[in-house]
Amino acid sequence: MAHYRFNRHQLFTQEDTSEVLAIIKDVDTIAIFNDSYMEGPIGELTNMLYGLFDGYLYDNILTTAAGIIDLPMDLIRRIEAIVDKCTNDILTNGQSETVVF
Repeated sequence: MAHYRFNRHQLFTQEDTSEVLAIIKDVDTIAIFNDSYMEGPIGELTNMLYGLFDGYLYDNILTTAAGIIDLPMDLIRRIEAIVDKCTNDILTNGQSETVVF
């Protein structure tokens, strides 16, 4: 699993930050319902989503999400929208780092 760095403070709007939090909440709700909270692929996905706050984009975040049968397609599309935004920034501006306090 490789990762790419981006400056989340420069890239994300408040709406993007809220969307990532909402996605995490939705993934956690599905995990709890299926008794798989923070375990297996769903735990890996949750970790990758939290990594976005530190400016880490994992290269397998979408394949991990798509491989989880219980995730609805609209949730995967929401993850894809965030990943696309990060990827476009990295391709346009190169990798950078988020200052983490």
